[in-house]
Amino acid sequence: MIKRLFLLKHIIAALLLTANCITYAAVPDSIRKNLEDFKAVIHLAEHDYAPFKFKVTNKNKKEYNALKKRLVKDLTKGRRTWQDAVCAYVGWFGDFHFGVYGNDDITANYFKYTRKRIDYRELIEHYDPKMLSYKINKDTYLIRFPSCNGTQELAERFVQEYKASGCPNLIIDIRGNLGGQDESFEPLLKLLYDYPEGKRDGVVFRYTKASIERSEWTIEDLEDLGYPTDIEHAPEYVVKIADGSPLTFDTIYEYPKKAALIIDNMVASSGEQAVLNTRLASHRTTIYGRDNTMGCIDTGNCCVYESARKPLIIQYPTTYSTRYEKGTTVDLTGIIPDVRITLTYPNRLTNNIDEWVLWVADDLKKQ
Repeated sequence: MIKRLFLLKHIIAALLLTANCITYAAVPDSIRKNLEDFKAVIHLAEHDYAPFKFKVTNKNKKEYNALKKRLVKDLTKGRRTWQDAVCAYVGWFGDFHFGVYGNDDITANYFKYTRKRIDYRELIEHYDPKMLSYKINKDTYLIRFPSCNGTQELAERFVQEYKASGCPNLIIDIRGNLGGQDESFEPLLKLLYDYPEGKRDGVVFRYTKASIERSEWTIEDLEDLGYPTDIEHAPEYVVKIADGSPLTFDTIYEYPKKAALIIDNMVASSGEQAVLNTRLASHRTTIYGRDNTMGCIDTGNCCVYESARKPLIIQYPTTYSTRYEKGTTVDLTGIIPDVRITLTYPNRLTNNIDEWVLWVADDLKKQ
């Protein structure tokens, strides 16, 4: 009896092993590779994506786990491409700084799964805002500034041109400004600055070895940033900017007397930081817009994860704003203007003086 039981156990074990081998062998190498790559993206989100702990909470954890399970099942059965699964997964977080990019099809697929944004190409016949520094009339000067990508020197030049104009009113039009570097807008912010009591929201860095390596920071870079240099034993979260730190400059300029900042739904990232900083530091500036900004500023300082199978790359943020901790995030709504522009969309926004600018100029004169 004992021998037969021993033999039966071995037969069952052998059958189970055979079944597992058959099941695993039934999965083609391509699908197995898809699953491995997809799980690498999940690992990226859960271990390196800065605000993950705020995005996946007790309220939505079941939904999140169900999404992962469904996407893995779809990949296993060949019902989805790996790229589509990644787009659906990353898009679930609703963070434009956590994005999937590659060729046009991949990028479009990612935007299909995330929050909607206004497509001005469908609303404005020629939407291509250009840098512009121009005196509209004796009272009002226009600076159009649609990019913060390495444009600080240009901003400094525009400031000098405005100062030479003698105009008491200034319009800074940042429609289409998808961001770049925060410091690019600083010369314009210094010009608008008139409120020394403004306190900034803090910024927290999720300190992971992978993000440090992808940033290609050296030990000297970490020291300059004030970060721990012992990467292996560093805390997971490090304060980059202390919450409530002041935003101040040395000089409050007499001009402009009145200023306006024009926004649209294509203002994002450093463009939105320009709006937040202006609202924080300048009481003489009014924010105008028909639409809110895009909502892509609660996270930042992005790294790039490049898949082995190009052209797909994933951009993810390494920092989050303390607005998450205070419950005051703005990404879901975008930044709301002080004054809604009631006009229809212009037919052309390039290097021209469009009807929105003239409407704002007239409104400033009435104040």
